[in-house]
Amino acid sequence: CPQRRSADSTMVEAMDTDAPAPAPAEEEPAAPPDPASLYRADIRSAQASVERFVTSREPRFAQAALKLMACLRKAGLAAASPTQPVLAAAIASAFGPSHPLRERLLAALPPPAAEPEAADAAGAEGKEGGEAKKRPLLPEMELILELLVLLALIDGGKLPVALSLADALLERVASWNRRTLDPFAERAYFYSSWAYEKAGKIEAVRSRLLAAQRTSCLHHNTACQATLLNLLLRSYMSAKLFVQADKLLAKSAFPEQASNGQLARYLYYTGRIKALQLEYSEAHRCLLQAQRKAPQSSSKAVGFKLSAHKLGAIVQLLLGEIPERAVFRASSTRAPMRPYLKLVQAVRTGDLAAFRDAMAEHAAVFAADGNAALVLRLRQNVIRAGLRNVSLAYSRIHLSDAAAKLALDTPGDMESIAAKAIRDGVIDATIDHEAGVLISSGSADTYSTLEPQAAYHKRITFCLNLHNDAVKAMSYPPDAHKGDLPDADAIKERQREEQELAEALAEEDEF
Repeated sequence: CPQRRSADSTMVEAMDTDAPAPAPAEEEPAAPPDPASLYRADIRSAQASVERFVTSREPRFAQAALKLMACLRKAGLAAASPTQPVLAAAIASAFGPSHPLRERLLAALPPPAAEPEAADAAGAEGKEGGEAKKRPLLPEMELILELLVLLALIDGGKLPVALSLADALLERVASWNRRTLDPFAERAYFYSSWAYEKAGKIEAVRSRLLAAQRTSCLHHNTACQATLLNLLLRSYMSAKLFVQADKLLAKSAFPEQASNGQLARYLYYTGRIKALQLEYSEAHRCLLQAQRKAPQSSSKAVGFKLSAHKLGAIVQLLLGEIPERAVFRASSTRAPMRPYLKLVQAVRTGDLAAFRDAMAEHAAVFAADGNAALVLRLRQNVIRAGLRNVSLAYSRIHLSDAAAKLALDTPGDMESIAAKAIRDGVIDATIDHEAGVLISSGSADTYSTLEPQAAYHKRITFCLNLHNDAVKAMSYPPDAHKGDLPDADAIKERQREEQELAEALAEEDEF
């Protein structure tokens, strides 16, 4: 019966529809990537970037290779055991048996790891009949691999081996004369100097850095010139040779095409040298520019920005200014800047006892930051601030009472301190030497002096300089002005119209 068959088929379809669908098979979680495979892939990517840089001479490929080198170093720090054998395998396959550094590099690393694609590569070479030849290792890629080994030794604490490798690396760099090697040679000088600094022998590499600086100046090597100048300044400052560092600053010019990072370091070192030589205004200008040139991200260059803020706060106090409160209230700098906040509070209030307590409590911090000598100079500023407060509060006060309020160690020096403050214009007062009394003069109207004029002049000069710098920095597309110029036909047409108009006017004048 057709109706029965249709009913049966409808029932079967309904049963199939109502039946629960089979549960899909659960997907297995993806396995985490192998660090060794990622490390090997990054090495190959770096090699490809280096080859493209050598071929095209585009700096972006060199920057990509250097970024990959930083990633390789981080991978080695995160998992040293699986990645170092891969690095050893890359060196064993890239460096020929007669390479002078092959054995030294392999001795500093664990045994090479087996390449997973070695069998496939061997089979492919057999099929091709040996037609494909291995490409020679470029000096740029060779230097990257050697730097990775040097960084692994420095991070692992193997400083004696790292120093010997750094010596060989510097000799290797000096033997080459390739302009494409400049971005990578810069890192070689930096990390070699860092190895010597961590070993406490930074003065041993100074002569090599000076020779490399002379060579880079002759070759117009901007990258190495900026880096070597900063390394030499750091070397002189670590040995307390501030006079030699100042002479180096006076006789050398920092290249304008250098990176912002090297420029920020140069400005920081210049600011520290100028501050130690009592040139506080120039030091403050350099440190302020160094803070602006530093990366503005809160997670980058934290240590450099913190050092610049610490030194900048002391220089501002020595200038008689108070640093901005935002420097001390930021979440990333609040704890490290707390000792310097106590100094600022002591200088602002003129409390010599609070200054002594801050010095005694945080002497180790100031010494570790290299600012102990500058902090000692703040004592005179604290005394001057306290004496200013005393002269504003009392019209007449005995010198012994003023010494007691300032908590001086030697009250007998109060007369000479007050006389020097009067001579420098810190306070407006006179001293009665017979009675031993400090007599304050009445407060003068500030607007009757030249201070408002000087303040306005300073602000106007800043605005004019900012306008001039903005005008100099403006850029225009090439030949943009030519589109507004009329062509020859338009000029002739306009001249013809003007001539016709002049003739018409002349005819009207005749009638």
